Amino acid sequence: MGILDTKGAAVGIEIQFLGAVGTVTGSQFLVTAGDHRVLVDCGMFQGSPDEIARNRIPFGFTPGSLDAVLVTHAHLDHCGRLPALVKAGFSGPIHVTTASADLIEIVLRDSAKLQEEFAARWKRRHPEPEVPDSEEEMVETTHDLPARMREAKPAARAETREALYTAADVDQTMSQMHGVAYDTALDVTEGIRATFRDAGHILGSAIIELEVRDGQDLRTIVFSGDLGRTDTPILRDPTPVTHAEYVLVESTYGNREHAPHEQATAELVQAITETAKDRGVLLVPSFAIGRTQELVWVLDELLRDGRIPHLPLFLDSPMASRASDVYARHPEAFDEETAKLTGAGDSPLVYPGEVYTNSVDQSKSIRTQPRPIMVVASSGMLTGGRIIHHLKDFLPDPACTLLFIGYQGEGTLGRHLQEGGTSARIDGQEVPVRCRVRSISGFSAHADEHELAAWLSHFASAGGQPKRVFVVHGDPDAAEAFAERIRSELHMDAYLPKYEEQVQLA
Repeated sequence: MGILDTKGAAVGIEIQFLGAVGTVTGSQFLVTAGDHRVLVDCGMFQGSPDEIARNRIPFGFTPGSLDAVLVTHAHLDHCGRLPALVKAGFSGPIHVTTASADLIEIVLRDSAKLQEEFAARWKRRHPEPEVPDSEEEMVETTHDLPARMREAKPAARAETREALYTAADVDQTMSQMHGVAYDTALDVTEGIRATFRDAGHILGSAIIELEVRDGQDLRTIVFSGDLGRTDTPILRDPTPVTHAEYVLVESTYGNREHAPHEQATAELVQAITETAKDRGVLLVPSFAIGRTQELVWVLDELLRDGRIPHLPLFLDSPMASRASDVYARHPEAFDEETAKLTGAGDSPLVYPGEVYTNSVDQSKSIRTQPRPIMVVASSGMLTGGRIIHHLKDFLPDPACTLLFIGYQGEGTLGRHLQEGGTSARIDGQEVPVRCRVRSISGFSAHADEHELAAWLSHFASAGGQPKRVFVVHGDPDAAEAFAERIRSELHMDAYLPKYEEQVQLA
């Protein structure tokens, strides 16, 4: 039975999985309680061209029927479709933490700008007007995308067709956004109350606890969002949660163990030392929000400790620059060590002599800078952004090193190169790979399989064992492995939902 698109049809308490199932990205979950509806996350699908195409599927509900939207954090795969939702008719409140609101504005404005630029480039190259697909054709042709997307050839493009939304849509979206504090209950709509807890993933990231009531029925649902790691720089550890009837838990690294921090640091030192010796380029794809700030923290510490030579650092991401400013404005979110350093006037978020390149011309001029140098650019999975023209310049150069420090989604160019690809298809051209390609797992912002299990174990240890754990935000192998671990080690009912599946919460 499908959920009706108009209010007034009571369906009890129900959740529908509209993204981040069978894949890491596209987070979107619809919670229905009688005739009230709340959406948790409204993220973009990222990865292969087929997966990105899912962003153009019409929403699986009437946007105007929503009471509110709750967002776990500012990464594009959790917030990137908000302006499209508003453009399609949603006019209600969007609740996020205060720090997330500042970061989300940066992310959405950058997304709209890129989409408009890429759409203009497409139109210049394809002057004939397109005949748009009908909504029915779009739904039918994209229905099997979760399976098809893993068969598509990884590629990177710096152009697209029509923009999903514009800067004006972002303006309207931000006017509907409301910042909330951690650990403070919020009455979202009649019968639905939310509390945001610190997830420790990026600045402002949240675990969302929902209390949902429909008549005499009351259910507690916890959305993990993306969980951070323990004992990592800058941010506090994820908040333990001890009670819920239903839990949606991420599984990005559900079948992998991160290297210890000291091992990861030693591998970074080795890569920088080799770059200096070879007078080469260390190219690091990094997410502008979260990974870039932590990497700068580590580089600054290594330089102060005399473990690395002082190589010039180019931070080729205007969004990363703006995000670092937001981090500096929210010291209340820092862990004890970072708070002490900033309080003493020694900012660990600045590397001596770092250069932010704001314009495209400045970015392209990096290729002619005296070597050795370090370059950090986004996007982190090589799906777009300035990293693309750096790949064209540096992939064929044996003196260069491409260093991955974050997750590479299935079907992405990043995963293709990480797994040994000998060429990269970029803007329709094959670029040979002659540089060194390395990966360091210890700098990931995501909890690994052990940390995910440890966070879930708090429910059992406090006697609040959930009725069911929905395993989401993972590629199939990771999600399935983590679900089995939940069953065998934690003795919880783990379930892998399907795309568009609706589950009644009894």
